[in-house]
Parts: sequence; structure tokens; C-alpha cells
Amino acid sequence: MRNIWLGRIAVLVLGIGALVATASPAHALTKVTTCGQTLTAAGQYILAANLDCSGTLAAGITIAGNNIILHLAGHTLSSSDCDTTKGIEGINILSGLTGVQVDGGTIKGFNDGIALYSAGGRVSGVTVTNACAFGIAVSGTNNQVDTSVITLSGIDGIGIGAATGTKILYNDISGNARLGIDIANNSNNNLVQDNVINGNGILSGEQGGIAIFFGVGNTVSNNTINFNLNGIEVESPGNSFSNNRVSGSVASGIFVLAAAVPSTVTGNKVLGSGIVDLSDDSATCANGADIWKNNTFQTDQAGGVSDGGPGKGCIR
Repeated sequence: MRNIWLGRIAVLVLGIGALVATASPAHALTKVTTCGQTLTAAGQYILAANLDCSGTLAAGITIAGNNIILHLAGHTLSSSDCDTTKGIEGINILSGLTGVQVDGGTIKGFNDGIALYSAGGRVSGVTVTNACAFGIAVSGTNNQVDTSVITLSGIDGIGIGAATGTKILYNDISGNARLGIDIANNSNNNLVQDNVINGNGILSGEQGGIAIFFGVGNTVSNNTINFNLNGIEVESPGNSFSNNRVSGSVASGIFVLAAAVPSTVTGNKVLGSGIVDLSDDSATCANGADIWKNNTFQTDQAGGVSDGGPGKGCIR
């Protein structure tokens, strides 16, 4: 019996040896060690240590090539510089690029924490905090921001401008001065889903969780939106809002302005708002062009006056 087991062990060891011998070598990582580096060659890079770029009045790291992956590796890239007349981004991903990814660390300060202006780019697993203006600014096509924390931005947590096909997924976007997420400048067909968006707009006394200023075909669904100045503000037509949980808004939970006809608001749970849970600028919900269905709420307004509450009027 002992010889049989020894034989099996020998075969197992030989098998493992064969696997080791044929395994592909790990991808080499190029170290990023100083502020102001520009990455141009495709490949994987790693931030080798914490970097404080204060006083440089410039971007911390610029990505200027396709198919670059930057691992922050748990380190912090920081700057106390704040001058919106200058290009002071923590990580500046230039427009026209493809296949850029950033993951796994902290960006603190700068004008904007990350400028994601590429196509098919991804930011994941990062913390972006204390940006002077925007935590993450997104432009271009088919970019994604996921599993990240964006907080304490001087203006908005995530600003989406001139962007199409953006996905904002599974993030905590909280405590930003004006808005958690701002969709503007002809930003169409973007998805905001499964995020926690809390306590935005309190510092500035305006806006709140999410606002769509200019764009169509955008979908806002399945988000938890609590204790913002306003929950969701809709100023542009042709967008949909479904299955969001909005609570404790200082002013309004979800409100649709006259310029936003038609809008679709369905299946949301909106409660505990300081002024009103659901609001439509039109007394008739634009003769039914604005669709309000299957929402859970206590207070509503249409045309600036009560719409009668649940089960009455055009807000349902």
C-alpha cells in the first residue's frame, strides 16, 4: 500500500512540475515613481509609493497611450493644488484613447481626481476624495466607473459630459458639495445603477443626489439615494427613473421640470422628503406625456399644488 501511495505522490509532483514549467510568466509591471509622469506605451504600470504632488500645479499622472492599465496598488496620489484655470488632474486620461484602466488606490485633492476622457475605459476600486471640482469627470464613449468611493468633491462627485454609453455601477458617491452625479452636455444613453448616493448638495445648498441637465436615453435605476438636498432632479426629456429608493431628502425626492417632458418615473420608493416626495411641473403631468406609475410615496405636487397623494391625480 505504501508503494502505491508513493507512486501516486510521484505522479502528482511530476504533474505539478509540468504545470509550473508550462505556465506563462507574469506580466511585468512598470513602476510609476514621480509626479508628472506621462505613460505612453501599452502595458501594466504600478504606483510604487504614495506621491504628494502639491506645488506642481500639474497633473499627477497623465495617460497618453492605448491599452494601459495603472494599478495604484493601495497607494495615495495627492495634491493640495486647486486652480481651475490649469490642468491639475490626479490622473488625466487623454481623449481618443482606448483600453485604459485604473484601479485599486486613493486619489486625494487636485482640481479633478480623475479625468476619464477615453473610449472603453474603466475606473474601479478607487477612492477619490477632496477634489477641488469634480471627483471623476467622464467624457467619451462606453466608459465605466464601478466599485469606487467618490466623496467630498468641491462641486460634483461624478460629472458626465459629452458622454455616451457610460456605466456608473456599484459606487458610494456621498458627501459631495453640489451633486453626487451630474449628467450634462449632450450625454445620451448612459446608465446609473446600483449605487449608494447619500448626503450630496448639503454643503452648497443646491442640487443633491442626481441631476440630468442635458441628455436623452439615460437610465437611472436601482440606486439608494438618501439624505441629499434633492434626490433626483430631471431637467432634460426622454430619460427614465425606476426602482430607486429615495429617502430623507431635505427638499424634493424626485422632481420633473417642464423642460423634461416626457420623462418616465416608475417603481420608485420615495419617502420622508422635507417638501414633497414626487413633483411634476405640469398640473396634468403634461397631459400624460410624463409617466408616473407604481411609485411608493406620501406627498406629491403637480403644477405646484398637491396632486392628491397616492391613488389620485396624474402622479401614481
